[in-house]
Amino acid sequence: MPGRSACGGRAAYGVVLLLVGLPSATLQESCDATALLQYDSHGVRLRRSRASSLTAELAGELSDGRLDYLAAHGAPYTAQEVGCIAANMANNMFPNGTIVAAPSKVSSNHSNDYYYMWQRDAAMTMGTLLRSLTTAPNQVFASVMRNQSSAIRRQLVNYVELLPRLWDQWDPNTLCPPWYEDKPGWCAKMGEPKYFVNGSVYNKPWGRPQNDGPALAGVFLAELANAILDAGDEIPGHAEELQTRLLSGGGTTGILYDALNFVNTWYNEGSTEPWEEIYGQAFFLAEVQRLALVTGVRYARRKGLNASAVWPKSGYSNWVYSEKNLRKVSKSFVSQEYEYVQAMTGRQQGLAGPKCINSEPLLLKTGNNWPEGLLAPCELDVQTLIAANYLAGAPDAAPEDRVLPPHDYRLVNTARLLVKSMAPYYEVNAVDRSNGFVGLLIGRYPGDTYCGYGDCPKNDFGNPWFITTHALAEQLYFLAFAWCKDQLNLQDAKAVSHLWEELSHGKVTGWNTIQMGDSVMKNAKEHVIMPGVHMSEEIKKSGPDAGQQAGVPDLTWSYSSALSALLARHQAIRACRKD
Repeated sequence: MPGRSACGGRAAYGVVLLLVGLPSATLQESCDATALLQYDSHGVRLRRSRASSLTAELAGELSDGRLDYLAAHGAPYTAQEVGCIAANMANNMFPNGTIVAAPSKVSSNHSNDYYYMWQRDAAMTMGTLLRSLTTAPNQVFASVMRNQSSAIRRQLVNYVELLPRLWDQWDPNTLCPPWYEDKPGWCAKMGEPKYFVNGSVYNKPWGRPQNDGPALAGVFLAELANAILDAGDEIPGHAEELQTRLLSGGGTTGILYDALNFVNTWYNEGSTEPWEEIYGQAFFLAEVQRLALVTGVRYARRKGLNASAVWPKSGYSNWVYSEKNLRKVSKSFVSQEYEYVQAMTGRQQGLAGPKCINSEPLLLKTGNNWPEGLLAPCELDVQTLIAANYLAGAPDAAPEDRVLPPHDYRLVNTARLLVKSMAPYYEVNAVDRSNGFVGLLIGRYPGDTYCGYGDCPKNDFGNPWFITTHALAEQLYFLAFAWCKDQLNLQDAKAVSHLWEELSHGKVTGWNTIQMGDSVMKNAKEHVIMPGVHMSEEIKKSGPDAGQQAGVPDLTWSYSSALSALLARHQAIRACRKD
């Protein structure tokens, strides 16, 4: 097992660096904020290079104490460790606004290469960064936006200005639905899944389209625009300039309009889901598309753009109409028979099996992704929890915006089925329990055959992930928030009691739900590499290496998902303390 020492002490990889502008008293010595590490897909370091000054400054600013509030009230991570998480996330951000999924490049004998910018990963990471700033006390967001030399401010602006350059270029790809390989046609360039680090479109076969990318970027853009309006009096002379930058890129109507218009045009079409394995209709996609429209409409109304020459009135009206339609789409994923939320409908057979309640034991027994004897419910997938959490974490979201909030009994039932279908079959959970941990780890879905490192040996696949385990903890924090705000109805409360049977036999209260979320986070933390708080993609579920990290190292999404969960915890603490 990796060392479990505290984040402080010797720097990661034995290097201690003093960052310019970072007070020595708050220096995260184990977070090497100026080093970019690159790995092959088996976790072997390929080379070490110096980070750009902007990347180093960004990591320094994010670990200088402004996110300490996420470590308050006995959080699973200390303030210093939270700084390390944020710095590790920042190390995957480049001065041109690019955010790589991980510093992992392909090697001669392994196939995983994450040294690209995925639209989804980048947008969700930037969204978490923004939300952590706007939630922070002492007007942190306003102070960042007032300071034109702030690396955080420059990262926000650079990412915004990168998007039109990505979306306006020629797309060389043609194999998109409904044509596929038998009849090449064309691909909607904004729906491309990923880009090379230089900003050009990835031009090799891949799961296309991935229409959640523009939607998630639209969510970030609209949330940033609303945050600037909220802080307008605190950033005199900057608010209008920043909004002009936000609205002017991407042609006559601007980049935010383009993102929302893309969502409005394509929301009825299928897409490749977040794990890039199946094409069809996905709950995750419908919900993030709906959030983009909700947030964009709110900004348009506040800014008076709902009937302007810049934003045609027809566009705004269409967004309002489409958001109402998407509410029906989201509800269509609810199974009335089993009262849970299915991840996909109308799927085409792809790389993943049907994700049924007994897929995991059958897969372990037969090694067949589509074994006989599968039992309903099926289409169980943590991406449903991730989507619901992301909407619940949206700032100033009205209750009516949340069609299926994390505390809704059907999503609570989904969490229970996910835990039941995966956790008992992960050897690492039994090992952790024997070591005194009361939380658990979960993977993407039951019957997962992806292992994260080339060809997977028999039964060495379907590992738990940091992203998915953090998502379960995050949902528990939102449950605690709803409990303490008295938002649960009888069906919700009954579903929570059933979830408790899978997690704990203690009494269900708001505080106990926070503690249960903490237990899940601490279980994931047990497998973090210290010092430095390094998180890869996965954690090996079985065998002599059970508990060791697997997949690509330093996955950006792992870090942003940890911060997102801690943000939900912060909100739950405030609700239960009645702050």
